[in-house]
Amino acid sequence: MTDQTLIAQLPKYRTAFIGREAEQSTLRSALEVSRFVALVGPGGVGKTRLVSNLVERLGTRFAEGVFFADLAGVSDPAEFCSRTAAALGMRNSGQVSPVLLRDFIQDLEALVVLDSCDSLDSDCLLLIQDLVASGTQSTILATSRRALYVDGGQLVNLSPLSLPVDTTSEVRLSDVLGSESAKLFLARARLVRPGFSVAESQAAALSRLCHRLDGLPLAIELAAAWTRALSIEQIMERMEGHPDFPRAGAGATDPRHRTLRTLTAGSYELCSDDEKLLWSRLTVFENTFDLPAVEAVCGQPPLTPPDILDLLASLVDQSVVLADNLGEEVRYSLLRLTRDYGESRLDDFGERQVLHNKHLAYYEGSFNRITTAFPGSSERQRMERLRLEYANILVAINYGLQDPDLCAGSLRMAAGLWFFWFAVGQLSEGRSTLGRVLASANTDAYPLEREYALCISAYLSALQSKLRSAEKLLELAASSQASTGNALNRTIALQVSGVVEAGYGRVSSARELLDKAIDNYKRIPGPAAEIFTMDAIGIAVLLAAFDRDNNRVADLSRAGLDLCDDFDDYMWRGYIEYALAVHDWIQNEPVRARKLALKVAGYAHDQLLLAHCIELLAWCAQQAGQNNRAAILFGGADRLWKFMGGHFSGFHNIGAERQECFERCRDALGQKAFDLAYAEGFQTDASDLLLQEAAGQDGISGPEPDTAVRLTRREKEVAALLGRGLSNREIASELTISPRTAETHVENILAKFGLENRAQMAAAWARLHPDSTGS
Repeated sequence: MTDQTLIAQLPKYRTAFIGREAEQSTLRSALEVSRFVALVGPGGVGKTRLVSNLVERLGTRFAEGVFFADLAGVSDPAEFCSRTAAALGMRNSGQVSPVLLRDFIQDLEALVVLDSCDSLDSDCLLLIQDLVASGTQSTILATSRRALYVDGGQLVNLSPLSLPVDTTSEVRLSDVLGSESAKLFLARARLVRPGFSVAESQAAALSRLCHRLDGLPLAIELAAAWTRALSIEQIMERMEGHPDFPRAGAGATDPRHRTLRTLTAGSYELCSDDEKLLWSRLTVFENTFDLPAVEAVCGQPPLTPPDILDLLASLVDQSVVLADNLGEEVRYSLLRLTRDYGESRLDDFGERQVLHNKHLAYYEGSFNRITTAFPGSSERQRMERLRLEYANILVAINYGLQDPDLCAGSLRMAAGLWFFWFAVGQLSEGRSTLGRVLASANTDAYPLEREYALCISAYLSALQSKLRSAEKLLELAASSQASTGNALNRTIALQVSGVVEAGYGRVSSARELLDKAIDNYKRIPGPAAEIFTMDAIGIAVLLAAFDRDNNRVADLSRAGLDLCDDFDDYMWRGYIEYALAVHDWIQNEPVRARKLALKVAGYAHDQLLLAHCIELLAWCAQQAGQNNRAAILFGGADRLWKFMGGHFSGFHNIGAERQECFERCRDALGQKAFDLAYAEGFQTDASDLLLQEAAGQDGISGPEPDTAVRLTRREKEVAALLGRGLSNREIASELTISPRTAETHVENILAKFGLENRAQMAAAWARLHPDSTGS
């Protein structure tokens, strides 16, 4: 009944298969329970390669084997039948009708792979439905960029390869190479350039390249092929100015895969006119966005808000838009190559300016809603919302600068991000953003907003010890004061001047300026003055601690903490309690100082404050004679300082104390031992360092660690569940792993921290995360 010479085989690959273990397991499980499975994902994500690799592992599960039909470009039932019949080895395949095809498959005990089903029309899907219903032994596995809905079938979405988590200059090469995308790039680069390697200094470049390529296997392979002639950095540069790069060589066998742009153009042509329009409009967004944003920004004629959800869902089904479920909401995003192609078609519709105006209006409103009631009990949620919207807020700021009528909003948003930059440790980015905003000539028409932005920029400069820059910015702000007469701006300038004075070590004048600022804030209505009051009090308590003025420390901290209680605030409470911990350390109470520093680090979601807490833990360890522990912590603190754009951020007298403590530690250990311990800490995540500190049952009076503990990403997840009191079986269920694997992770974690039982680990986690315990 079949002609074995006509049976089409799966594509054969000569290169090693990288990663995708979880995806293979998911696909295998789907094939065990469903007789129709659709593997769906964007072009170039590796659907066919994954299927080919999985089929090799399935062995003889299907008695009559595996049949492969390439349906690229097929749209109607007649051609569908012809291609599928040919793949099945049916005679006169060009004449096979749907009925004959159904009858043939009915008793076939095989896996039928229908590849590249992107163009199939609704009649073809009905035909597939009939094939699934008629066959009792066969299983159909289809690959497509579009979701294929068949009764009783199962959809499996294939996402791009995992990406390096960190793209900053501090990222370690070992962390980058732990991602699937970097592993694939390295493996493919070595095919064209044997011995190819990546230097530690290129880690950040490789990480950024993987992100620029969206983790798409095809894009990564095309880029890796160019390492025969270009460096990683040169490949990145070439991509910036050439939308068709990276591309395959002239010998590429599949023209669809020669350039990424050709691949994306094929997806675009499969869309309806309304879908093409929405695709192009969505390119106004950066990073991720939600449904309300799409409806507000993109819901204009000929599209209406009621149309948006259906069109967006259709683009998700076609793998044009990616959907990520974050619990209570779904966030959407575009792969970079998809976004770039859609953006290149935006001018076809002649609405670029209108679209950007709506985007600016929406995100300015969103920013105002997020920040208006800050601080308060929902502070953590507001910060998380800002993290999600941050990229789009920056886009809105940059666009507004180009228009004199919109520039005021850009000024307000940029200056209003100051506390967010504190929280995420991006002081350098804050200074850069404010510098770009203030350099716009359009801002001169808004002296009030400009004055406020100058004060905030001066504050960020002072915190990075750029004191002269801070003074110049304050001088510019003062020149606006004559016309604005704004009391809040004037008082912020006083506070920042106090910070600058403290930076120079002029404590007396710093104290006087801060006292005056705190007093002035009391007479200014509104939450902004309250926020800056709490901030100024934290600085004043810290200076009083170093001045050993115990009464002033007590009075100021009491007033500040009372104000924090009134607002249910934790951000500024953290700075005041950190200052109290420093006071304990100065009073030669390292155990009490350490306990308070760990408490603050546990609830702080502020990278600047977190760096100060780890710094103080190092001081406490050194004061207690645990110099190896101190050196590890100094390394961890300096890693954070470097991430935030410089070195230790502190006032003159604090910096002097830090330097003395640092030198005592180094002298006690000796240069070689100190350097080793310091390097350990520098290469360790802050969360691991803090958990190691919390896990020390006896604190700094107990045994000193020989090295820093580093947890894998999976071990971090297990540790968090241990902290919630979950059993090994419950952990296995939560993470979809076997109980034995969960048990192994728990044993490894306890061994790394030198703990005897899980209760000790749970207690350590609870010290750092008091609100997360309890199942």
